[in-house]
This record gives sequence, structure tokens and C-alpha cells, in this order.
Amino acid sequence: MPRPPEAINERLMSKVSSMYYHHNYNQQEIADRLQLSRPKVSRLIKQAREHGIVQITVISPDGNFVELETSLEERYELKEVLVVETDEIDFEDNGSFLKKQLGVAAAHYLLRTISDRDTLGITWGTTLQAMIEAMQSKPTKEVHVVQTLGGVGPPEARSHAAELSRRLSHLLNCSLTLLQAQGIVSNKQARKVLMTDRQVQAAFDLFSEINTAFVGIGALTTNPVLMKENLAIPQNIYHELVEAGAIGDIALRFFDKSGKKIVTSMEDRLLGISFEELEKVETVVGIAGGRRKINAIHGALQGHLIDVLITDHKTAEHLVERSKTNITNPDISPGN
Repeated sequence: MPRPPEAINERLMSKVSSMYYHHNYNQQEIADRLQLSRPKVSRLIKQAREHGIVQITVISPDGNFVELETSLEERYELKEVLVVETDEIDFEDNGSFLKKQLGVAAAHYLLRTISDRDTLGITWGTTLQAMIEAMQSKPTKEVHVVQTLGGVGPPEARSHAAELSRRLSHLLNCSLTLLQAQGIVSNKQARKVLMTDRQVQAAFDLFSEINTAFVGIGALTTNPVLMKENLAIPQNIYHELVEAGAIGDIALRFFDKSGKKIVTSMEDRLLGISFEELEKVETVVGIAGGRRKINAIHGALQGHLIDVLITDHKTAEHLVERSKTNITNPDISPGN
């Protein structure tokens, strides 16, 4: 008694799939051996997957957080998330090893995604410093690096925005535009005067051409600008920020738990890229991790201030949990 067509097709799908997946025959070899056309073989392999005869499982090795990354991408509408492994000590203290891990991941992302004629913006901070230190040189064509925040801290510091911009342009063998001024000036009038400087204005003019910006995400309570005496910032600015509900910043532009911009008396003293200008950048890459950064990262995600997140797996797990309730976790206050 002849077998029904369905049984014949299932047997053929199984036979073809076994040869293709188990025995590593290519589609043309299968077609030759079974006297089928190559398109027929391709259709049978596709039908085998559709009918469940072939079930493909992707097993992530230890230290690979694909499912966690995908969950964050979907929940916060991000282009991409890269998650690195960390231990409890570094997660609690935001230690140097965690920053190094984040820096390595960010360096890999930059080198993987950079294209000819890109214009890259860069801010400041120790996490971005770790990214630069982890990078290998890569000659590029018509790439331009732009410093997007004036100098903060001593100019000789390796995390200074100008120093990071110089080192990145050297690694990429590309052109560079520095924002040659302090990031925080003494008053509104001083900022107005500096904005008339040709070199300063040249940097600002390039902000609209940046297609990828690399930024740190700062927590209010760990921001070194606010933690030290700084004659350039207004008195009691920290208390002003707290009262306004600030939890974090990007390039010293502060935001609340919903990612909404907070206007402070420091705004008129800043020389750097604004939220409005960052919003027009095609891809803003935020690099941050650790327990003390969770509130700030969550706020940045809520406000869609970044497009790509590079973080650690413990922070990522907290962010996934927060996305389920969409409220601030009471166990992790901004002061922690």
C-alpha cells in the first residue's frame, strides 16, 4: 500500500534535514545525492523548521547574556544592549574591574560599528577612559571626533574630555575638533563671551553632524563635580538638584527619574552638548553599571535619552525587574 503524500514529504524533510544539519552536506550535495533540485532542497529544509521536524536551540555559554540583552532591548525600546559579567563586590562598589569590563565592551562596540565618514561625539569620565584604554588602533576614512563637553577637572587627567578626544582620534587616525574651554564657567556672561570664540563655536557647530555619541551616565550622589568644592558651580547646587528631583546626568545635563530634563542655575554656566542636541544624534551609546548607577540608568532609559546601553548583568537584571512595575525600586534609593 503506497504511503500518503504527507508521509513521503515528512520522510524527505527529515532525510534532507539530517543530511544538512547532522552530516554537514551542503544543499547542492544533497540535491545531487537525492536527485532533487537545489531550490527543492532549500524548501524542504525551510518546511522542516516550520513543521517542527527541525528545532534549533541557541545555548548561551557562561558569561553570555543574550536573553537578558534582548529583554532590555524590547522593554526599553533600545537598538542594542551589551551586558558584561560582574561580581558582587564590583557591582556594589562600582569598582575598577567593572569599569574595565564595561570599557572593553564599549571599545568592541565602537570598533564593530564605526563606518567611514562617521562623526563621533565623546564626553568625559572614568568609564569612557576605560573604553579608550581598551581600544586597539583602527585606521579610518574621513571619520571625525568631536569633544562635546568642555573641560571638567584638571586638564592633565586621563578622564578629561579633551584628553579622551585626542586619544580616540589618534587610535582612529582621524580628524579632531576640541571644545577648547572649561565645561563649567563662572557665570552666564562668561559663557556668552566664550561662545563668541571661533574655536569654541566650531565645536558647537559640529554637534548637529554627530551620528554616534559615547556618554557616561552619572549618578547624582557620585558625581565628582558636585562632591568637591568648585568655585565655578553655584552655591547649594546639590540641594537645588535634590529638591528638583534629579537622579543623574549625561554630560552634566541633569534629569529626573522619568528622564525629564531638570533646569538648574548651572545651565547657563555649562559649555557642552544639550539634551535637545543629543536627541538629534542617531545613536547615543550610554555606558554605565553598578548599584549606585541603577536609578540614573533607569531614568535615562525611561526618558529615551540613550539608544544603546552597555552595562553589567546585575544592573541589567534590576532594570528588567523595574520595567515590569515601571516604578523606582524602594530598596535602591538614589543615595545608595
